[in-house]
Amino acid sequence: MISLTRWGSAALVAFAMAGCGGDGGGDAPVTPPTASVKEQISAAAAVPANDTASNSSSAFTVVQGAGVTAVTVPASASPTTAASLTKVNFSVFSDGKVVSNLATSNVSFAIAKLVPGTNGNPDQWVNYIYRTESTSTAPNNVGNGPNSTPAMATATQATTDAKMSTTTLASLGLASQLVYNADGYYSYVFATDIRDPKKTNGVVFEPDRTHRVVIQLSYKNASGETVLVNPYIDFTVDAAGKSVFVTDPSKTRKMADVTSCNGCHDKLALHGGGRVDTQYCVMCHNPGTVDANSGNNLNMATMIHKIHAGKLLANPATLGGEDYVIWGYNASKHDYAEVGFPQDLRNCAKCHTASNPNTPQGDNWKTKVSKEACLTCHASKPGSAWNTAHTTYVGGGNPLAMTNAQCVACHNPTSNPTLSPERVHWNQNEENAAKYKMNIEDVTYTQSATPNGTSTVTVKYFVSDPTNSNKAYDLTVSATGTACSGSGASISCNTTTTFGNLRFYLAYQNMAGQYQAVTEFSAYNNGGNSANAYAYKGTNDGTNHYTVAITIPANTTYTVAPFGTARVVSIGQIKEVKLQAKSAADPRPPVVPTTLINTVMQHTYKDVVLGNGSLQPRRVIVSNDKCNVCHGALGTTAGSNTPGMDNAFHSGARNTVESCVVCHDPNRSSSSNMMTNGLTLNGGLYEPYQFKRMIHGIHGNSKRLYPFTHANKVVGAFCNPANPLSKAPICDPNLVLASGVENYGAEVAYPQVGLNCDACHVNGSWKQDLGTLGSVVFKPTVVGGTATTSDPNAWLVISPKAATCTACHDSSNAIGHVTSFGGSAFGDKSQAQVGALPRETCNDCHSPGGFKGVDIVHGQK
Repeated sequence: MISLTRWGSAALVAFAMAGCGGDGGGDAPVTPPTASVKEQISAAAAVPANDTASNSSSAFTVVQGAGVTAVTVPASASPTTAASLTKVNFSVFSDGKVVSNLATSNVSFAIAKLVPGTNGNPDQWVNYIYRTESTSTAPNNVGNGPNSTPAMATATQATTDAKMSTTTLASLGLASQLVYNADGYYSYVFATDIRDPKKTNGVVFEPDRTHRVVIQLSYKNASGETVLVNPYIDFTVDAAGKSVFVTDPSKTRKMADVTSCNGCHDKLALHGGGRVDTQYCVMCHNPGTVDANSGNNLNMATMIHKIHAGKLLANPATLGGEDYVIWGYNASKHDYAEVGFPQDLRNCAKCHTASNPNTPQGDNWKTKVSKEACLTCHASKPGSAWNTAHTTYVGGGNPLAMTNAQCVACHNPTSNPTLSPERVHWNQNEENAAKYKMNIEDVTYTQSATPNGTSTVTVKYFVSDPTNSNKAYDLTVSATGTACSGSGASISCNTTTTFGNLRFYLAYQNMAGQYQAVTEFSAYNNGGNSANAYAYKGTNDGTNHYTVAITIPANTTYTVAPFGTARVVSIGQIKEVKLQAKSAADPRPPVVPTTLINTVMQHTYKDVVLGNGSLQPRRVIVSNDKCNVCHGALGTTAGSNTPGMDNAFHSGARNTVESCVVCHDPNRSSSSNMMTNGLTLNGGLYEPYQFKRMIHGIHGNSKRLYPFTHANKVVGAFCNPANPLSKAPICDPNLVLASGVENYGAEVAYPQVGLNCDACHVNGSWKQDLGTLGSVVFKPTVVGGTATTSDPNAWLVISPKAATCTACHDSSNAIGHVTSFGGSAFGDKSQAQVGALPRETCNDCHSPGGFKGVDIVHGQK
């Protein structure tokens, strides 16, 4: 049967060829019929790359490619008719099919033109559709504005196209503003006649300008999930009123790609969650939009920069700054004084770079300066350094009245490279990290010959310059002007020498009875914090490769011989002479007078087995690379958000999670006598500073009721809108401004809308806490008449799983839940008691996939 079928098919082909001229001579080949619009759209829907959830333009390009004009702007008619209004044709593709069940409520449309800048002004999107905000009619608007008074009675704001009323639709002869066509596409008719300046706030339609149409779109995919996307297309309008797509990237304006935003925000979702693309945001956030309450212009560059520099601008040390506040929908107040960009503000390329094909104008910050962008991170009011310097420039006039043309004249990379943006935004402490890399070649363990003798770990290493063929540095030579002294074993390099801060720390296990199936470092806060060595103290083999021995502290009454897998980690920063940012010379000259600056070091680690047994590395939980998506260089800079400081966490010495967990082990706790939520037991209770608990506490404001504060200052419950338990009369609405308190719970606003645990964790490590030791909350001096301060097994703890969960879920209800239903301890049991008890039963309900699985309750996919 198969053979006959194949023969029959071949015969049909032969007959067809014979009909076309079997001698290969004269007849022209038959042209196959053109596929219909429906066939073309259906075929495009089946292509995964066209799925609307990930493709921002296919909704329009497929339709126009099938022969249906995507956007039509007919000549205006008077009176207005349906035929005179702008029409958009588009398709929506999901799971290989056309979505055919959209209603008008699923879409909102915006349309704008791109106006090229002149006289130094930047190009700007200008919307055709506007509304008027009135401060006299907005609900709850009493006292909303600077000094409790709205700045303006009314303000104009760009917006989306209005939904037509039933009466309007009838008058135009339309059944609906959005219609689905059987060929597989929708037609939407704009309510606004964009060719009539009387209806566009005076904005004149210019067909030759680049235009953009964007849809705020929502629909259900095959899994029943709501998809929120903003498809858009850039185009011009030809003489017939039909769209011609813009293919020249220089003819549009794309400064920032939402994927850069989503590195920190996971999924940027604003105004109810439907606006998820920066290419949509700029449609309304342009110079035509003003907040009536504050009087602030809501231009995208101005607003976004000021939000991310909010903490800097509001800091009292920032003279000439401001508390940047916007009153949003229904006059709701949004104060950005607590917002700090999580890396150095000079890292402009984090958001703006032309190396991303989606942002062809991403490098505009290097060449096209403007007041709208620059006077955002740079405080500019009277008293600021900028205002003072530029008052001299304009001859005693008002520097805020300077034009963008004047800005460009000074900050021009061609005519004045000394003050070009790329030069002055140079971030030495991160840029020069490329020059310094720690390399650990080998780690070996030498056990003492006597039971309580001295054991050592020997490290072979070198520090190289990856920018210079990995040439090894002499660690005793200093380029800072401060020299090392002595030689051999007596050499001394202080912290102002180039390499004098570099050290190795040894993390290991030494608690009696410690569970050994999982490696958990415990020694640093249990008698092991002296297990370290300075890198410059090593013996140089003549090629700048070194060997140094780390002495392991002897066993004591409450410690046992180190066992299992240990880890050598490098820490410290490079001390450099600070170089001039405002210089066109290469190499850059030093700042006068000489100033030293900490520069990032590329650190590393290596594991070693202490004694017998096989290597069992500590589990990998989070990723440095993932941390640095937001932080740039983890732990090394406070950047411009903290005036007068170039470095953060421990002077920038720790910039890897591997080094953090050495010191912040389970035995680490604060020195105060109560937790940040005020809880105290047994006469005192410390806040655990174990790494997992501290990091969750700092970043977990979306669930915390009590702020996680620096130095463990107890300040009470703060009003956290993300926590349903956080509401009056429990919370203090002014707590976020508490004087003298670094309120991490309020200030470190975790930037994601949801909780994407994979943003930090690797290999699903968040699904189950495998920690073996509880987090210490109290070290009693006497238990049963015996002094036990130094016995870590007598210290009171929060059991491992509870320590993680209650770092974010810190209410008394949550604490009661984990102790009542999870078999957990919360400061009421010792480390030894927790180790002897059955493991916590949290997984009975919260194991991944369970009915209250940790993946489900955290909204993970």
